[in-house]
Amino acid sequence: MKKSIILGALLLPTLLLVGCSGDKEVKKETVKSSAEKVVKKSEEKKEPAKTQGDFVSKASDSNFDGTMLRGNSYSVRITSHKVINPGEEGNEYGDKPVIAFWYDTLVSPDYKNDRPIDPMSSWIMNFKAVQDNDPNAINELQIASLPDKNFLQSQMSQIKPGGTVANAVAYYLTDTTTPVKLTAEDMMGTEYGSFEYKLN
Repeated sequence: MKKSIILGALLLPTLLLVGCSGDKEVKKETVKSSAEKVVKKSEEKKEPAKTQGDFVSKASDSNFDGTMLRGNSYSVRITSHKVINPGEEGNEYGDKPVIAFWYDTLVSPDYKNDRPIDPMSSWIMNFKAVQDNDPNAINELQIASLPDKNFLQSQMSQIKPGGTVANAVAYYLTDTTTPVKLTAEDMMGTEYGSFEYKLN
């Protein structure tokens, strides 16, 4: 009902203006064009552009393509990655090179669970990094220090429904040539996808 009243109010000045011209074709086109603009604006408000395609409808549909882990409650989007050598910014105090990932955690606007979602947990609970350079055992990499001091205060921030918070994470490398395979999986071991990142 409100939509009809608003539409009518927006179109009234156009109808009055065009009515004086006497040109019926111009009047029809102007009214049609104005109505389409109002409907289009209304549809844009319903679905913000930033959330389109960022989530799946149910947890079992979750998937990871190397850039985005799409979930139903929240998603993780990797924005960049790089190797940081000891002494360089982001690895000032380490004695081993690290691979660092920068990412955004996006919480679904429909999220109603009481369990808080923070950037650090969204990564730790879903990803593991492996360098396949041991012929006998799986070489899962260990988490290193935070590689970006800009996230020192926000890495554990609770994200609101519909919100997005950035963060970074790093892993100690065991060599600087073997690619790092990042795998997304849930706590039960269900795999959502994996991707290999070259180091040079």
